[in-house]
Amino acid sequence: MRKRGAAKRWGERPGYGIVLTLLLFMLAWGGVAAGAVIRDLGDLSQDPLSYLDRNAADVPLLPPPEQARLNAESDLLYFAPWHRTEPRHTPEQASWGFREYAGTPGYGKGGRPHPKDWIRKMAANAHLDDYPQRMFPAVTVKRVDFRILPTHEPHSRYPNGPGIDNPFDNLQESSAPAGMPVLVTLVSRDRKWFLAETSHLLGWVPATDIAAVDPEFMKTWENGRYMAIVRDKAPVTVGKRVLFRAPLGAIFPTTGGDAERAWIWTVARDTRGKALLRKASVVKGVAAEMPLPFTPSHVARLARELAGEPYGWGGLYGRRDCSSLVRDIFTPFGLWLPRNSGDQAVAWKFTSLRNLSSAEKEALIVRQGAPWRTLLWTPGHIMLYIGVHNGKPLIFHNFWSIKTRDADGKRGKIIVGRAAVTTLHPGGELPNLDSPRADLLSGLEGMTLLGEPPENGTAKQETKP
Repeated sequence: MRKRGAAKRWGERPGYGIVLTLLLFMLAWGGVAAGAVIRDLGDLSQDPLSYLDRNAADVPLLPPPEQARLNAESDLLYFAPWHRTEPRHTPEQASWGFREYAGTPGYGKGGRPHPKDWIRKMAANAHLDDYPQRMFPAVTVKRVDFRILPTHEPHSRYPNGPGIDNPFDNLQESSAPAGMPVLVTLVSRDRKWFLAETSHLLGWVPATDIAAVDPEFMKTWENGRYMAIVRDKAPVTVGKRVLFRAPLGAIFPTTGGDAERAWIWTVARDTRGKALLRKASVVKGVAAEMPLPFTPSHVARLARELAGEPYGWGGLYGRRDCSSLVRDIFTPFGLWLPRNSGDQAVAWKFTSLRNLSSAEKEALIVRQGAPWRTLLWTPGHIMLYIGVHNGKPLIFHNFWSIKTRDADGKRGKIIVGRAAVTTLHPGGELPNLDSPRADLLSGLEGMTLLGEPPENGTAKQETKP
């Protein structure tokens, strides 16, 4: 996932030979082979639990007291927006999107060009010259998209723009689940949009998707006992009625439970835009009290829950990209991570892999990498190292495509578009792979050990766009 100002994206076995022949025919024309098979997806089990070392599966990856301390730090970061008196982001950061797209209004739904004055009209509605203004603490009342500009309309620089089969929208910053603390820092002139920040996000959100909180609400919500959702799209209910489905990694205050269910607080919005506490429940097993013990088996089970999930840039269409996948997996353990891949790579102990050969990188990962606790980073993409299989490192990651190039130099791509277990050479068997550009191992620049502080000794910082 990019930072503001960046635009880089990395992205069954029977009948494999026929599929591969067809695929290579398509690639010869430099096109996109949607849903194409690559060897890793057929040869490797896509169940992350398959790669557990059974002798170490339940051995803590961090001493429990240390994990408890890091969980407390994560809580402070999570609730920080409610305790700020000033916005964390500068006017330059808040206005970045307007400057970035002022000269390129681009294309929207159906490839229709946006009007030339589209950005100018949004800027007038945003009135960023008054930033910050009307600040107040609030909470998300549903899953909400954080937008770079105050609009639901997508933006692409090309006519074949965003859609369910092309889940990229330049204006999608990220998404957040229900119940996340935010600080509203600006209200649009039409009062339909709020500029809001969380511990890791900044973006425009629809005014109806968040609710203002008062001190009594904050005291109840910030009660020190929290449940993290550990099954994706878990039903949150009141009686027999499903209120919504919570994503893996969502956090809610807990109020106890019984033999079958855990009781949690959720939030409703009244007609004045104020937050109301609402007691709900989840079936035991779909949520865990934080912090979830940080063991390989627990990490692998969360990864298994997300295996095969479709790719979605910045949470588009309720999906995950590479960095949100990683962030959501480690949230239940109380390990805080920023939003984008570059910041995630340096949030904990970072080991540079720059200036190493591919063989040296691979040897270092195998020698020093801690499976289920180590992230591997190439600019624009982040991956979870899960161990060694047949002498080679394996990773779990959500990625969109593999770059190709035909004999005439025309570039194409094979769309994978899902969370998968692969080697560091996905698609390496293809003769027209755009190598080394498409090879993950060649592009690796860093390895990150979660739970160990950065070598500069400074405290983790909230993400800056």
